[in-house]
Amino acid sequence: MAHLTQTGGASDSASSCATATSTPTTSTSSQCDINTKLFDLQRYIALGCLHVNRPLPISLGAQAYAGWLELQFAQLPDETKLMIGDEAARLLDAGWIRLFFHNDDTTTIIRVYLLPEDWGRRFIDRKSKSLKLALRDLLCRVDTCAEAWFGDHSRTRILYFDPWATAENVSLFYLFNKLPSPDPAPQNVQDRYTRFAIEDLLESSLPLPVDEHGQPLNGLKTRLYPYQARSASLMVQREAVPQLQLDPRLEVRESPTGEKFYFGARDGTFLQDPLYYESNRGGILAETMGLGKTVICLAVVLATKGHMPQIPPAYQTPPRVRERVGSLAAIAAEAIGRHSLPGRAQLERIEKDENIDLSGCKRLLEQHLPYYDIPYELPRMNRTTKIPPPRRLVMCSATIIVVPRNLLQQWQTEIRKHLLKDSLKILVLDTIPKRTPKAKSQRPGEAEFERRGDLPSSSRLMQYDIILFTRNRFEDEIKDGSDEQGRRHVPEKCTCPYIGASRVRDCSCPSMSGMYESPLKRLHWLRLIIDEGHNFASGISNAVLVAKQLQVERRWVVSGTPAKDLVGVEVDMSTLEAESDMGSSALRELAIDQRKNFSYKDDASGATKALGSLAANFLMVRPWCDSGSEGRLVWDDYVYRHEHGFRKTYSGFSTCFLRTLEGMVVKTRPEDVEEDIVLPPMRHRVVYLKPCWFDKMTANLFIQVLRANAITSERSDVDYLFHKNSVRARQSLLRNLRQSNFTWTGFSLEDVASTLETSSKYLGKEDKKCSIEDATSLLESSSVVGELLKSDGWCALSRSHEIGLAVDNWPQDSEEVFALSRGQPAMIGATQLLEGQYYVDSHILSENPSQGLAVVGQVAKTKLIEQEEAERAAKKPKKEDGEEPQTARGGVPSSCIDDRQPLTSKRASVASSKVLPRKRTASIATLSEHPGTPDTSEQIDDSQPTSIISPKKRKLTLEDEKAELPESSPLRDTHVVGTTSAKLSYLIEMVMKHQETEKILIFYDGDNAAFYLAQCLEMLYINHRIYARSLDNIKRAQYVTLFNEDPDVRVLLIDVACGALGLNLNAASVVLIVNPINRPGIEAQAIKRAHRIGQTKEVLVETLILEGTIEEAIFNRAKNMSRNEHLEVKMLEDDNKIIDIIQNAKVFPIDQGESQGLQQFAPLHVPQQVFGRSGRERYHRFGHLTDAKSSEKQKSSKATKRMRTGSVSSAMSPSQTEMPILPPPTFSAKAASTLSTDSIFGGAS
Repeated sequence: MAHLTQTGGASDSASSCATATSTPTTSTSSQCDINTKLFDLQRYIALGCLHVNRPLPISLGAQAYAGWLELQFAQLPDETKLMIGDEAARLLDAGWIRLFFHNDDTTTIIRVYLLPEDWGRRFIDRKSKSLKLALRDLLCRVDTCAEAWFGDHSRTRILYFDPWATAENVSLFYLFNKLPSPDPAPQNVQDRYTRFAIEDLLESSLPLPVDEHGQPLNGLKTRLYPYQARSASLMVQREAVPQLQLDPRLEVRESPTGEKFYFGARDGTFLQDPLYYESNRGGILAETMGLGKTVICLAVVLATKGHMPQIPPAYQTPPRVRERVGSLAAIAAEAIGRHSLPGRAQLERIEKDENIDLSGCKRLLEQHLPYYDIPYELPRMNRTTKIPPPRRLVMCSATIIVVPRNLLQQWQTEIRKHLLKDSLKILVLDTIPKRTPKAKSQRPGEAEFERRGDLPSSSRLMQYDIILFTRNRFEDEIKDGSDEQGRRHVPEKCTCPYIGASRVRDCSCPSMSGMYESPLKRLHWLRLIIDEGHNFASGISNAVLVAKQLQVERRWVVSGTPAKDLVGVEVDMSTLEAESDMGSSALRELAIDQRKNFSYKDDASGATKALGSLAANFLMVRPWCDSGSEGRLVWDDYVYRHEHGFRKTYSGFSTCFLRTLEGMVVKTRPEDVEEDIVLPPMRHRVVYLKPCWFDKMTANLFIQVLRANAITSERSDVDYLFHKNSVRARQSLLRNLRQSNFTWTGFSLEDVASTLETSSKYLGKEDKKCSIEDATSLLESSSVVGELLKSDGWCALSRSHEIGLAVDNWPQDSEEVFALSRGQPAMIGATQLLEGQYYVDSHILSENPSQGLAVVGQVAKTKLIEQEEAERAAKKPKKEDGEEPQTARGGVPSSCIDDRQPLTSKRASVASSKVLPRKRTASIATLSEHPGTPDTSEQIDDSQPTSIISPKKRKLTLEDEKAELPESSPLRDTHVVGTTSAKLSYLIEMVMKHQETEKILIFYDGDNAAFYLAQCLEMLYINHRIYARSLDNIKRAQYVTLFNEDPDVRVLLIDVACGALGLNLNAASVVLIVNPINRPGIEAQAIKRAHRIGQTKEVLVETLILEGTIEEAIFNRAKNMSRNEHLEVKMLEDDNKIIDIIQNAKVFPIDQGESQGLQQFAPLHVPQQVFGRSGRERYHRFGHLTDAKSSEKQKSSKATKRMRTGSVSSAMSPSQTEMPILPPPTFSAKAASTLSTDSIFGGAS
């Protein structure tokens, strides 16, 4: 029989002493004291109840207290042990639990009290792994229902104890978008200076009374929106007053009695009292793109100007004992530094408010700068070990800001926009380019910058408020501790060889004197801010390693997408807005609910791991980071719910992850933002365009190629493009297919003839293996494509690689030499038209501006002939060397699967100097930097005479640019009435419709599209820039600034692959997307370049699609794909349904007469005048035109020299050059290959 003890019987304490056999005894009295403490149930956790289906076979020897009796392990019958379970019996024997039971007629309820691990460890061993496993097994049987605890035997409700981490069964996307908005509490901040800073920030969003004038925040021009002020205030509060956060290994649980205890699911720990970590002084500012993260950061820096970091407690020393009594001022200055008070900032404020001079006090503060010493740690010591002196760090109030290089100019622009002059002292550090661009002149009242490439001394660095680094320059500090050759180890003994027979060593060992020591490491910085800091998730990048080596009190990552695919709900909303009439609130909830559920594939890696890496490697969040003696926790072990003792099951997120996320991220919910600010409306619509004859024939050509490849290869072996080993060729063809929806001139006559011949030969074979349907479809496409060889216009475009323009009333005496094909209207290439236009406009003041125009046309025609011969000559060696012929892949021309894009006549590259006449070329950088720049290079063979002499070149004047043609001039009747691209015609009309009143963004895909668009904008004399991948980051930043600030620059062409992220282009209110992007995240990011804070106009977004084409079918499929389907395919063309779309595309039927006259073109509803257009001066120059005259000659000669020596990065502006040749928009063959655009609807940007 078991021994019984009444629950409330004080008389049984002695028997309890006698029966506690599991506790070692030293004396009777001490054992009784221990047992008396262990007998106190207040020390135990009321865990729950065990149910037994029959009464325990125990006779009650005394009246039970409230019906509950305690089970003692001594002499416990085996039958009872079996009934309560082996785990409970072992734990009861070890003293880990206490059991009390209550019988009714048929069942027994047993209360389980558990001894917590934070009490009684001196008396009871808690390290046994076997008992830990027994406890975990017991937990699965424990009922935590309160009714059972209080004696209800009905079992109407059983709640078993959950032995695993409490689950948050929602996705990271849901948690991220449901985080509470910032709610700062300045009343909870004890430090008055921090409290004043928070109050100033909150007040900076309040409107001033009408009769009052002043700055919203000292030094800040801009009045913050309320949500911006709250975010900035919470950042300051978290920096200065870190909160105590529950140890992530623990979670709060509630006992059946309503009392709270703390449970560690991973190792089965139970505690009565919590363990806390101090939250990090920083985090992630994750406000959605376009909501002003930059100005929030600047406001934080301004509000805490002069605030000092605190000396780490481990290195704090008591106040020094002076040899003699110091002055009161010196003692006060030292105390200010020791307690990290913003003394200098307060003195400057008093000086300003009271108009007094306190320079003497400020000098005293400089003489008593706070510092501390870090002792040098040696792994082991011996008698000869020399202990190096401790490393001394001086406290510094400056903030380091690290930005991507392409955003440096944007940060400087934002600083000028939001800060008053002298409000902050700023140092800009960037790698020095070979040609340093001229610094932008400061406007009155704007913040000023000091720019340099090398770091000044530590004492100089302390004088600045902001150190603005580019990431490239910041990474350069990784060389700390190495010499110029990158060597870091200084040998204790030199082993270099001797010089000859002497005993003098030829020493080349690194020395300590030659080691570079970064000035950044000599200071303890107040704050480090990383813009677009999601790139710091890698723990091994140089930038992260440098950041970890610095002593910084406050660390912030600034990014609207802190991890890949972790974005605000606004991004998903943007894909639904165009198709829904729901309100923004309902639409937002719909977008969140669509991605609410936890997904192992999406949430068990990727963004979650990136957040863990940020927390551990950069933000230094304890206990995730390696903080020395206590080690670090493994992120995945605790942020997920794992339903196994050892294996990781990733069954959901844990409450620990939610707490960690709330402690790191500062983000305002969209509904709270909408209460403070309402952006202008944004209309996003899809424009379906009727393809012209040239568009249809291009589509049919690609369909013919696909059919010929599939049928002639019999859909097998590597010749088949959709074979698993033909990935590269297939991707190249599909990339070209996508870009062909704008225009395509990559097919040569030989390509068409070859694919037709291959198809014909195969269909003529007797042993062919194809179905009747395949043979019929191949005959259909072959017959349609065969008509191309009869089209003079298509053949001419194929040879010249030009975009064709339909022109009415071109001067008759030169029409024949300019026209690529005769007819009404005449078809003239864009390059040739520009040369003729430039010639006429530069002679507009002459009696007959068109005199000599025929010679210009003849020169242009000669160039086309040379180009055709050059291409033909360049192909010959390949055939002679036995390399792969054009149709090696089952009827697929090599031009279809070549990574290179077809070059325009002005982009033709020199393949071999032995075969081709020497030409000079210019890159896209030239055209993007100086649109409209005439080509001063000779495109004719320099070594051989020619009968064609170019007209004498002359410089343009401002009078030339402003002059107009006489009303009676027939040149006024020359108009472009159409183009060979439906998308180009539509873009021309949209640009002409909006460019007077709106600025326009055009997102393009493919370098040729940029050149063709640029040529048409040149023809229209619309000032523009090209934000191309081939430009360096400095030039890109300059173009963004120019577009935003210069009223004459009306259009910015942006490559989606490099311009969809991070840019502020709110000067634009019209966004045109040439080819559908088809990746919702990238498309939303592109749209947000214009639809963001600062936008004052309604934003119009249009995506252009050719109706009835493969492009439309892919667009519809991509629109209906789920997010998981998008994530499953690296490139969109890998989706099986899209592959089916491509393989089963239908041929466009061609109507009778559609290939003749104006019907073959995409018409312009408003014909565009070619010669003597008004506003030409705004295109060629911007700013004050007359100011540039004095330097025209010098700049022109320098630019010409650079062109002749192969430099194309700084070509001359059009107003400073001779005429009449346009700049050649050209790549070399190598450049065209390496710069081919990444797949937009096929892959991540």
